[in-house]
Amino acid sequence: MQVLQLRRITSGGRFVPEIDGLRFVAIASVVLWHFHGYAAPGGDTFGPLVAHGYRGVNLFYVISGFILGLPFAAHYLAGRPAVPLRAYFLRRITRLEPPYVLNLLICCALLVAIDGVSFRALLPHLAASLGYLHSLGFGEQSTINPVAWTLEVEVQFYCLVPLLARVFKIRSPGTRRAVLLAAILIAGAAQKLCWQGPPRAKLSIAFAIQFFLAGFLLADLYLTEWKERPARHWAWDLVSLVCWPPLFLAGDYAIWLTLPLLMLAVYVAAFRGVVFHYLFTHPAITAMGGMCYTIYLFHYQLISLVLRHTRNILAGAGFDAYLAVQTLFYLAAVAAVSGLYFVLIERPCMARDWPRKLWGRISRAAAGS
Repeated sequence: MQVLQLRRITSGGRFVPEIDGLRFVAIASVVLWHFHGYAAPGGDTFGPLVAHGYRGVNLFYVISGFILGLPFAAHYLAGRPAVPLRAYFLRRITRLEPPYVLNLLICCALLVAIDGVSFRALLPHLAASLGYLHSLGFGEQSTINPVAWTLEVEVQFYCLVPLLARVFKIRSPGTRRAVLLAAILIAGAAQKLCWQGPPRAKLSIAFAIQFFLAGFLLADLYLTEWKERPARHWAWDLVSLVCWPPLFLAGDYAIWLTLPLLMLAVYVAAFRGVVFHYLFTHPAITAMGGMCYTIYLFHYQLISLVLRHTRNILAGAGFDAYLAVQTLFYLAAVAAVSGLYFVLIERPCMARDWPRKLWGRISRAAAGS
């Protein structure tokens, strides 16, 4: 399977490799964090390297803020055509819904066939998950696919983007960025005051909005300061070296207020550094990052499946060797399943006109029968 075949299809035809490279870091941290927490609860085999891997979710939020904010910023700040809202929402549906719906159906079938869960008991959770309402309705992560709660947060952001993007109507760069920065800090401060808040709030955009706004700030810089062609300098590699470690090593309470800005710093450095820019734009890295949606949908279910089927094979091995071999099995399974699903399901849905082409094929087949 060639790397070219695995590269994502972009809506506007413009490929920003740095973003897919950053997606790779985000998905890798989440995958390793979930696997380590499941396979070695309380263990320190990987230690601090994965202790805060869940922050990969926040890294994804920043990317979403950048990607979705960019066309609105281009309209308000560069005079480009307005974003048609009907096309905007239709694109979200045709791009994301088919892989998501099919994944939920597969996960539901696995719960029934392997774990013996009653389909009748799962049906309300499946319906809520299909409507991106499980966290709001049940106050907990999806029973069908636990990681889907973050996708519900993403959908809430998608709906708010046209409204939030009006910040780009502020013509003064200094004022516009000050407003975004103030909103980021106020959101973080409010969340620290409500740290033990209700689950429904913590599983919603109320506890994530500042990361999306950090993506807006990145879009602002990319469009107005860099003119979509960021210059590179070695000094930004130093920024990466300094800022990436605390992003994953520092505790939540100590770093929560500044976490979105820290992520903004490493993202800017990914665009503007020399060495790190090379790493984040390497074809192998961007190919894996481009599959992050599929990997995210399936990586959690594959943990228990792999562990169940390798436990007997590795019986008697030492803990570290046991975990290391299981990790290799797991990563291989994730790569194989995700690669196949990406090529067959997700990547075709990236083409903007896939519904029209599919309907054309169905019509021609019906006419010829």
